[in-house]
Amino acid sequence: MMKSLFAKELSPKETLEILTGGVSPRPIALVSTLSQDGKRNLAPFSFFNAFGSNPPIIAFSPARKTRDGGLKDTYNNLIQTKECVVQVVTYAMAKQVNVCSAEFKPGVDEFLESGLTPIPSLKVKPSRVKESPFQMECVLKQMVPLGEKPGSGNLAICEVLVFHIAESVTKNGVMHPDLLDLVARNGGHFYTRASGKALFELEKPPLPPS
Repeated sequence: MMKSLFAKELSPKETLEILTGGVSPRPIALVSTLSQDGKRNLAPFSFFNAFGSNPPIIAFSPARKTRDGGLKDTYNNLIQTKECVVQVVTYAMAKQVNVCSAEFKPGVDEFLESGLTPIPSLKVKPSRVKESPFQMECVLKQMVPLGEKPGSGNLAICEVLVFHIAESVTKNGVMHPDLLDLVARNGGHFYTRASGKALFELEKPPLPPS
């Protein structure tokens, strides 16, 4: 038997729990930004993916807080400066990144709180995270508001200016999942480790005859 739930009858918290539980695992964007007065911010977002390669476009959602509908520091910083660095999250970093997900007061430096290491970027002002093996320096192309209620999304569409790839995670010139050892977000307190026995391969189907 399957239970059917009508979205309009659910609270924002209930909807979030359903979405994050069912739409999973989701890659995690660890986003570094600067406020207008130069204060660092570092926050993870699991509503995140890539949406084109020419130009290279990624997007993530610094959604409004489900509690009161407030806007997050990452959103405010992006609107003000139009720059960010997006990096992936490895298993070795997971606990530190979890610290960054706490709701700190504006102006608190999550690099210091988590112990993650800031390093200079080449094209944008926000710092990169040294511990991440894959980092993308980005500019904001468009911020698309998806609502004004608690839990409403804000789609930050960004163009990648620079890719940084650690040689330690490449094999035959390609990033290998076992070497990356990424984690992804599930519902509740669950995460997925995308390496080892969790991996499998499928060959792409051949083109149909013309």
